[in-house]
Amino acid sequence: MTESAEEPLLLPGLAAALSGLRARIEAILARPRGLGAAGTLHDLRVALRRTASFARLTRGVPTAGDGETLRLAARELRRALSPRRTHDVARARLNTRFRRDPGRRKTAEWLAARMTHEVPARAASRGRSESVRLVALRRAFAQRDAEFFRLHQPLSGSFDARVEKRLRAKIGKRLRAARGSLLSAGVPSAETLHPTRIAAKKLRYALELVSETMPGVRELLEPLKRFQDASGDAHDRAELIVAVRLQAGRTRPPLRREVMRLLPVLMRDAERALGRAQAAARRLLPQLEWTELEWR
Repeated sequence: MTESAEEPLLLPGLAAALSGLRARIEAILARPRGLGAAGTLHDLRVALRRTASFARLTRGVPTAGDGETLRLAARELRRALSPRRTHDVARARLNTRFRRDPGRRKTAEWLAARMTHEVPARAASRGRSESVRLVALRRAFAQRDAEFFRLHQPLSGSFDARVEKRLRAKIGKRLRAARGSLLSAGVPSAETLHPTRIAAKKLRYALELVSETMPGVRELLEPLKRFQDASGDAHDRAELIVAVRLQAGRTRPPLRREVMRLLPVLMRDAERALGRAQAAARRLLPQLEWTELEWR
């Protein structure tokens, strides 16, 4: 170990980020109404995605394979929660979209109520699965925290200089690869929107981890967020169309026809949302290409 230099270091910031992610997830889980409270499920899934980004960016430090357990644990819990989140977003949009359209409002509200009272298949087993995955996540956090503690001693300010150098090289290479993936994807179409959106999320959350130490990164965060927000809205609207079509298939005539009458409006909404996401991408991509993502 060696004493910390005056220049900004990665290890202290990353160790603090790891502790912050862990505390954030526990604070979300401690909310009084649990995942049923408005926004809680969304907040938890975002924190899990940020955790996976942290683990991916720092994977292999200090030794090969380190960080992979945390990445997988965060990913598996987030995926287990995804169907619930999709269901909640669809219901919320149905309850608000047609408030000024009396001809469709009743059908939309009926459909939302029907979705609310549906008992998802294997709900009990899914709940047990989520609990098991949470236990695995907590263990993975403890393991990764111990690994970082060996590299950076916060009370003394000492750190492993060799690991710091290796970490900079790994992170720089991974950030440039993530940027390359997003640039290669280009302006998204309806078919490529979801993977492009995920690529933007991964890059944004990774860049946030080095925004204090890598030049030029801060200027990318806001355009990345704007694209992420716009593409997320477009994705949610596309998923709503899928959900309404599924419900229509489960509904008998003549009510099925009423459910299908929602689709033209929802499809226009989705088309406009895709246009906004494409416009945000066109603003983002040139700036992303010009930024070096290099340590100086």
